[in-house]
Amino acid sequence: MPKHKPKRSAPTIDMTAMCDVAFLLLTFFMLTAKAKPQELVVVDTPSSISETKLPDAGTLTIMVDKDGKVFLDMAGQHTRMDLISAMNSTYQMGLTQKEMNVFSIVGGFGVPRNQLKRFLDVEPSERAKFPSTGIPIDSVDVNKSELANWIHNARLSQFRMKQEGKVKEEYVIVVKADANTPYPAVQSVINTLVDINVNKFNLITSMEGKPGAEGKK
Repeated sequence: MPKHKPKRSAPTIDMTAMCDVAFLLLTFFMLTAKAKPQELVVVDTPSSISETKLPDAGTLTIMVDKDGKVFLDMAGQHTRMDLISAMNSTYQMGLTQKEMNVFSIVGGFGVPRNQLKRFLDVEPSERAKFPSTGIPIDSVDVNKSELANWIHNARLSQFRMKQEGKVKEEYVIVVKADANTPYPAVQSVINTLVDINVNKFNLITSMEGKPGAEGKK
């Protein structure tokens, strides 16, 4: 009696479930992702061989462009909202709730306090064209220095947010200056930090190869 050979067919894999998961993840990331605000100033940092890496979050960044103008940016929407509420109340800046909401997500800024309201009212697409004169620094009286006021109050806000459990760490202060920035402008920023008892901060540089690294294998 001849043997009966079963008909063989190629195995099939149902990819429906995998496709559903892939599109679900894609939709999730599209809905939750936040676009990074455009930087108001382009800073070409000097190079160094330092390998120290800055944290991904919890930084307060002081940017100094090649003309010596100072800009400020800080992480954390909760902290920014607490900061602008305190500054608006203390210095009578006349900001509305809508404008303070914009400040909490706007990114960096480099205008005096009396121009911040107009800066926040500008359309996002036009904000990069806003004439920025930089945040004023008073090298004689630190109490009159707007940069010192912003940094001091930002650190207080971050501390309050940490106490409330909304952030995990206090601010790491970083200075990001252009390679062509006049040295007196950078020194003024450093002096301001020292005057408000900020004695630990980082200078941002670009990575370059270590001397003699080319000859190593």
